[in-house]
Amino acid sequence: MKLHKLILLACCFLSAPAVSNDFDITIITSSSEDRKNSGKSFAGITVKPDRPVLRAVELAVYESSTLFKTLGINANIHQLTLDAERNLDDQLKELIPSSLLILDLPLDTMEQVAQITNKLKLIAFNVRHSDAQLRDTLCLTHVFHTIPSDQMYFDALGQFLVYRGWRKVLVIQGPSEKDTERAKTLLVSLKKFGATVVDQRIFSLSHHPDDRDENKPEFITGGISYDVVAVIDSQKDYGRYLQYSTRSARPVVGDVGLTPASWHFSLERYGAPQLNERYRTFKTGEPLSSQISMTDAEFAAWSAIKLISNSINSRQKGDDLNLLAVLQDPASQVDLYKGTRGSIRHWNNQLRQPILLSTPDAVIAIAPMPKFLHPKHYVDTLGIDEPESQCQLR
Repeated sequence: MKLHKLILLACCFLSAPAVSNDFDITIITSSSEDRKNSGKSFAGITVKPDRPVLRAVELAVYESSTLFKTLGINANIHQLTLDAERNLDDQLKELIPSSLLILDLPLDTMEQVAQITNKLKLIAFNVRHSDAQLRDTLCLTHVFHTIPSDQMYFDALGQFLVYRGWRKVLVIQGPSEKDTERAKTLLVSLKKFGATVVDQRIFSLSHHPDDRDENKPEFITGGISYDVVAVIDSQKDYGRYLQYSTRSARPVVGDVGLTPASWHFSLERYGAPQLNERYRTFKTGEPLSSQISMTDAEFAAWSAIKLISNSINSRQKGDDLNLLAVLQDPASQVDLYKGTRGSIRHWNNQLRQPILLSTPDAVIAIAPMPKFLHPKHYVDTLGIDEPESQCQLR
């Protein structure tokens, strides 16, 4: 009798209809002209015309396909290329009402789109820009950031320098407004963790003969004692010549040399090699070479989709897929293959995550570094913490 009841219960459970939901993902891009002239993110990372985020989104959907099938979720990937000749509001109002948006756009356009889609109550992910104002002053309920902020990148660098005992830092920066703002952020990070800026010097991009001597690496790094040179050069036009050319033989870090990044092809722990292999080979007939991996923007796009798919299993109750509820759930997490799971900071919608310190060929360390402690979450030593944040969403 008991066996009969168990069999009956099992049959009822197995025959229960799966939930049927459409999970629409829309990648919003701009014209090729805009993409070609778009600004660069931290460390010169950008979405190049031949490296859009589409492949990373497709990978995330591919990896989640078994779960989606089990839950009766139909994942559909769409692309919208904004037409500069058409009204932006009109184009965005044509989006599928429940679509998850991946914003692969230049900074100015992304800010406009984010404000419009927020009013439409569409969930959007910034996967490309690390600028502080997007987290602090824009501060939109329906806009999330899976690419790290400049402060997260610089905090990782600052922790590494202090951990290695390289506390005396010579800062070399470019003359642009962007470099000036990013240099200010670096200085905050260095002070935060106990490093000292021994001097801050600005290189010139001028080709005038009078400026040539002053711009020589051995001159601009001379006349002072330092443990390390930190370079802020968003365009990477000058900084690439500093390595092996400083007056004193010292490491070069920042936008060249040892660079903070959210992903790297050479990460050899936590299942990262398998993720890199899937990225290169999952598309039949379109394999990539062994030293190609996701850019930071691609990794951010992949993380956005995986954050949803990793978090909906226990929250799928039979209603329509509520993306905002999933993302605002404190239990929602994503395996980032970097030693700890990522989750959303409730005060500014930033994805918390470890940061890699890497050369072009190898990952040297993963921040947070040992002994840098936080009262609630150790990864929150990277970036703007809740008490300091201008943005207080929840």
